[in-house]
Amino acid sequence: MGGKHVLIVDDDMEFVKLYSLFLRNKGLKVSAAYSAAEAIEALKEMEPDVVVLDVMMEHFDSGFNVSKSIKDRRPDLPVILMTAISEETGLDFRPKNQEERTLLHADAFLDKGASPEDLLAKIQELVA
Repeated sequence: MGGKHVLIVDDDMEFVKLYSLFLRNKGLKVSAAYSAAEAIEALKEMEPDVVVLDVMMEHFDSGFNVSKSIKDRRPDLPVILMTAISEETGLDFRPKNQEERTLLHADAFLDKGASPEDLLAKIQELVA
């Protein structure tokens, strides 16, 4: 697992700081982007092994737009969508099957309250 590169995209700097520190301590290389636009620019210059992407940033659907852009250019790049939509709206946005994950342009979906260990396990599963 060591040496794998994770790009975390989230406008919550504390979230990025906490999860980046945890992942670095587990031997991963971590880069960060704090907006959809930053993520798109960063992906022009780097080739991470996985992207962890917040759904709600500048706009309600920013993460969905970025994940679509990623999958259009690099369909093989795993994308993990993380969101607090369920907590904030009471609506369950989690995809129920592979078809729904494909429609969301994501390989995995985690609630924003997932522990760093849960995120690490999902990263390991996707980049194994």
